[in-house]
Parts: sequence; C-alpha cells; structure tokens
Amino acid sequence: MTLYGRSAVLNTVVPSLVGLDSNGPRRLRIPDGTPLLLVCGGGRGSGKSALLKALSEQYAQRVPQAYADLAADRFGQPGLARPADGEAPRNASHTSDLLFYLMDGLSQKPSEFAGKLSFPRLVQGLLAITSWEPVRPAELPAARHRLGELQRAGQPDQQARNERVLGWIDEVAGALPAVGGMPPGVEEMVRALLRIVATELLGPRANKEGLKWWGARRVGRQGDGLARLTELAMTFRGEAEDREHAERHLLAALLADIADHYGWLNTMNRVPRPLLLLDNAHTPTGAAFLDELARVWHEEAAGERALRPAVVATALSQDPPVPDPEDTSPSTRSAPGAFWRADGPASPAGWLAHLPLAPLTLDEVKEMFGEDRPAPRTAQVIHRISAGRAGIVHDLVQAARLHPRLHDGASAVDPLDLLALPAGPESATTVNEKILATQLPGEVARRRLTYYSPALDNEAVHRLGAAYPPGDPGGVPVLEAEAELRDGRWGRHPWPGTGGPFVGDPVLRALLLHELTALTRRTPDAEQWKNLHLRLRSFYDPHGRGTAAERPDVRFLHHSLALGEQESVVHALHRRFAEQDAPGWLAALNLVCAAPRPPRTLPPPAAFTAACRACAVDDDPVHRAVRLLVSALWAQSQPLAAPQQDATGTVRLQLLTLAMAQSGAPAAQKVFYRAHEEWPTLLGHWRQAPHLPTYGESAP
Repeated sequence: MTLYGRSAVLNTVVPSLVGLDSNGPRRLRIPDGTPLLLVCGGGRGSGKSALLKALSEQYAQRVPQAYADLAADRFGQPGLARPADGEAPRNASHTSDLLFYLMDGLSQKPSEFAGKLSFPRLVQGLLAITSWEPVRPAELPAARHRLGELQRAGQPDQQARNERVLGWIDEVAGALPAVGGMPPGVEEMVRALLRIVATELLGPRANKEGLKWWGARRVGRQGDGLARLTELAMTFRGEAEDREHAERHLLAALLADIADHYGWLNTMNRVPRPLLLLDNAHTPTGAAFLDELARVWHEEAAGERALRPAVVATALSQDPPVPDPEDTSPSTRSAPGAFWRADGPASPAGWLAHLPLAPLTLDEVKEMFGEDRPAPRTAQVIHRISAGRAGIVHDLVQAARLHPRLHDGASAVDPLDLLALPAGPESATTVNEKILATQLPGEVARRRLTYYSPALDNEAVHRLGAAYPPGDPGGVPVLEAEAELRDGRWGRHPWPGTGGPFVGDPVLRALLLHELTALTRRTPDAEQWKNLHLRLRSFYDPHGRGTAAERPDVRFLHHSLALGEQESVVHALHRRFAEQDAPGWLAALNLVCAAPRPPRTLPPPAAFTAACRACAVDDDPVHRAVRLLVSALWAQSQPLAAPQQDATGTVRLQLLTLAMAQSGAPAAQKVFYRAHEEWPTLLGHWRQAPHLPTYGESAP
C-alpha cells in the first residue's frame, strides 16, 4: 500500500491505532484484533523524521508517548550521555538502554490523560540485569528526581522520600568492588535491590503483581519471581543468543505493563493508547529492536481485548521512480481497518505494515508556497528536481520564497538558477549545498561522489578513482563510494541501453553535478570540469583518435558535449545517421543529449573547423537539422529546464526533416516520423533525454 502525501497517516491511519481523533477529543472505535507495527519507509529527504515530529506534536499532552532516534547514540536526546566506547558492558545492551529511555518517556503523564503509566514488570527486569553497574540511560529518572527535590524543598517529607528512592543507586554502586564476576551472592543482591526499588517506586501491590508475572515466565528452569529475575540477569550476561532471549522477556514486560495499566474496562471505554515513535529503524540497532518487538508481538498472547501500544517506525528505503510532474491527483486514503489483524499471521514479519512515503504531488508542492506567487513553472521544476521528496521540496520552496519579488508580487527567480539560491537570509551557503549536506552527511563521501557523478558506468569510476578526487584521504575511495550509495538506499534507475550512470538516483546525480560546476567556479583550478570530462571520455577512445574515429563511442560524444564541443558531436552524429538504424540513432541522440551543461565560467572550446564527411553538399539540410536538434534537445534535457515552446517546436521540425531524408528507407522514415509526432508532446510534459522513446532495439 502507498500513501501520497502525509495527511492519511496523520489523520486516518495513526488515529485509528491510537484511538483518538487527530485534532479533537473524540475517541475513535478501536477495531477488533491487534494493531500492526507501522513502518513508514522512504529515501533521504522524504520527510520520515518530519512525520514523526508531526505525530509527536499532534498527540502532545494527549496520550503517553516516547520518541527515539535509533540512528543516534543518544536516541535523539541531546542531554543524555553517550554510550561507553569499546566493548558493550555486560549489564547493558542497546535494547535495554532503549527500554530505559522509552519507559521514562511513557511514564510522563500528559495533562489530558487520566492516570500515569507505571512499569513494575519492566522495572524489575531492567534493575535485575543492571544491578551491579550503573547504566547511564537508567540515570535519567534519577536526574529528574533530583530536580524534583529542588522544586519541593519546602516539603521535607516528600524530599526525604525522594532521597530514599535514590539511595538504592548508591547502595548498589557501593557493592560493586566486593562483587566482581558472577558470585553466588548475586541472587541476594538482586533480591535486596528489588525489595528497595519495589517498595519505593512501585508500591506493595505492583511489587507483588510484577513478581507474580515474572514467576510465570519461562526464564529459568524453576523458582519464584525473584529466582526467575536472577536467571534473567545471568542469561543477559551470556552469549548473543542468550542476551536476545533475555531482551525479549523485557519487551514482553513492557507490553504486559501497558496492557495491565489499561485493563479490560479502560480498553472497553476506548481510552487512547500510548504512542511509540521510532525513527531510523533501518539501522542495525533499529532493525534488531524492531525484529525483537515483532517477535514478541507475535509470540505473546494478547488476551481478549488486551491493549497494545501504537507503534510508528520509520526506515530508510529506496524511493520509487521519479513521479509524473503533471500528476495532480489528491492524496489517497487508506481504510483504518487495514492496519489491524483479527487473526494471527504465520510469522512475526506479518505484524509489520510497510508503508512507503510516496512523493509529494505537484499540487502539494504548490501548496507549500502559501500565498506567495512563484515564477512560472518554478513549482514544476522543484517537483522534478526533488522527485517530490518532502525535505528537498521544503528547502527549495523556502529558498525561492526568499528571492526578491517583482513589482506585482511574483517571484523573479529563474528556475535554471534555483539550486544556486541562498539557503537562507544572508546565508553564504547555497540551497544545493544545504540539501547535499543533508542527503550525504559525510564530507569525504560527498566530495568523492561529486567527482564521480559524471561517470556513466562503474568501470569508468574505478579508472577515474586513481586520480580523483584530488587530495583524497585514501583507502578504497570507489568501493567506499559504492557502499555509501548502497547503505543510503539510493535507487538505481539505469538509463535505457546502459547499465549506468554510476550515481543512478536522478535527484542525487543532479545535485552532485550542480555541486561539481560550483566547485569548478570556487577553486583556483577553473578547468576541473574540463579535465575531468577529458579523462572520462578518454576511457572510450582507446586509440586516441577522438571524433576522427570512424564511429566514436556514444559515451565519448556524451562527455564531448559536456565539454561544450557541440559541433564535433554534430559531425559524429551526422555520420552515424547515414550508417545506423533509426532506433539506434535515436538512442545515441538520447544518451548524448543527456550530457550536463558545462559551467558558464568554463572557456569555450576551440572552433571545430573540420569538414563533415557525411555532408553531400554545402549547408547540408540533414547536417543543419542534426545541429538544431542537438542544440534544442540538449537545452531541454537539463534537470532545471522547463519546457520551452520554441525548443520543442525546433525538435518537431528537425525530426520531420530527418524523416523526409529517409525517403528510401520506409521503416526508418516511420520511426523518425513517429518521433516527430510524439517527442515534442513528451518534452512538453517534462520528459527529457535519455528517457525519450526510440521505437525499437538500440543498436550499439
């Protein structure tokens, strides 16, 4: 299932999981069954984190909630200490640290919510495994209690109680030097610890019910709740598989505490569910936690109408292909019942509902301008260059809105200059630099991919990597760049007839190529672009004959056009026109005219004065048609170019000229005539080279 935009997630799907209207106090009917774990996927800049932020704000002070960034070593909480470097401590894991953090968030009572969640089972389990060392995430509740002591200094009895509550930490810490290893006395220490904490934090009833629950768990071979908790602590310190087993018991305790707090009556009365927001669940930490949670979700008996929390996770995934720039269809909506299961799926994976965050539509891009009037077709250019990715759209729209207005209030920005606009008021950073820093946070990877972005295939990049980028820190640059693209879930959308380009995501490639032109302008070596493309095209010219070769490689011509050598390219294409089948020639034209424009500051190449070997007469009409066709199609195939009627008209006329020149070859004439009919329309609908149809198999 796919949702366009975000309104369906915010206003339909998640409210059905939480049981509360997105904006008002109305409680929603909870569907029968068990909710699914919602995993919203998308590429970088698709708005995944923004979606979780919007959900957090939507339900702030309305339901208990906890947010964690599973890609951050502080879970996205700046004030939390970093994990210890080196080998993980034996009494903590990413999962246990995360559970401490989530429990702390869920235990904060919202102002509009009746009752405060408590977690006796989870507290008992976590304290059992952390009993012989302090764990930084576990100190977060203690820090909050210390702050409370200062606020309640005028209440001696309450202050004294808080001090006693915190005393267990000192008691356990003081026992550390005498403990060490796995002594027989660990069980006594766990018992003492639980006795102190249960009395002060949970109360007698919670202590009793929690121990009863642990007593029923199959943690050890036999024993009561305290014996099971001791076994849990020992299992947690075992091998990786043993630790995962213990972690699943802790996750089960979390779910059991939530279900027990609500009970049958609150569930029947539609008391809204707590909300867990998990960002970056694709990371190793996130994937492991989500897999364990899904397994517990699957294996634990939910009981009749036993309540489960609403869980919304986000994960980095490959974006779908670039959307149709003229698609103005409204956001689709999905039935709430689709995210609930009345029966149990066959495996834990069946509880995960993967929901791609599809690209924004053109209408949604236009809505982001608000009352501002963008320059003509600016919204369409933003939609195409961003592929509808919400984060990129936002940055581009804001940059365009900051641009000076004309006297009638409309923006004067030229879409061709969109990526060069300042990222903010009085900012020295361009919007392209800002977007790239978000999409590729690593400076080394960003610089490498900037230099590799013009390459049309992997082999060319491996050969290029011997000299570029200049000043690289070393290692295996190309392999590391490939890993960056793979780990970043950057899609590969090969060009027709090729396996490339190396940077296969069209959005990322356009941003990197723009950065390469800007880099050429910023650095002392103003001919970096020229030297780079000269080296790249040399890979396709093994005999060093250049355009004098009988049939230059199309990739050689692609890089030649990127150098501004338009006339030599026209000569080569004219020769191909006389020798190559029509579909193959159109495929070559597609690949050649997909070449990027050279920087405006690059000096023009030397005049090409050689005679065209394919011209039958002076001012040959076919040669002239090829020249005009290349010029118009190349101009219309730049990422920031909007369709221009005069350019599309030129394409139409020149393709008709080439069709007429094929009078002796009916099959070829039909191909060129069909292109003459369809290409201008496709160009007017924002299609560009190399993705124009060729009506047959491409010849080499």
